[in-house]
Amino acid sequence: MTYSSSAPAAPAEPAPAGARWVAHQEDGMDAVLSLPSPYRESARQGAAGRQPRQVVYSARSVDVRLTQWDRAPAAPMALAAQAHETWQGRAPDARTRNTRTTFHGYDAALADTAYGLDDTPTRVMELFVRTGDARLYELRVDMPKGTADEKQGATVFKQARDRLKIGERPPPTP
Repeated sequence: MTYSSSAPAAPAEPAPAGARWVAHQEDGMDAVLSLPSPYRESARQGAAGRQPRQVVYSARSVDVRLTQWDRAPAAPMALAAQAHETWQGRAPDARTRNTRTTFHGYDAALADTAYGLDDTPTRVMELFVRTGDARLYELRVDMPKGTADEKQGATVFKQARDRLKIGERPPPTP
């Protein structure tokens, strides 16, 4: 698995009021992920033929992650339930609210988890989407719970979700 990480940029607000949104064309994932301008790429893994492909953008203590598999490992609701088990394995106090939904007509699920409430409270919001050709996308935002960054992270999740384009292939180069 290929993994690269760049040095983090200077601390920035996760989503300052009035921030300019930047569309990031993720060619290897057939996706466009739009984020506030302070977010900088902090990690990337996978490549053509290597699953899953993933990119992480960060601003201060909020991370936004987009992951794509060519073949969905499970249905979105099953993955949301599995996410809860993963977080519960990290902290037994994990609480998750899963919601079945759709995303641009595709089968989808939302998972909203809080864990580590007695130590380092963390909130993770996830959207799992299975496309008509059985690909799977996961949009995930990790943030500290009970802080101003949680409010910003939740806003970034909702707005990035609303702006997310999947199955978008880049235009051919001339």
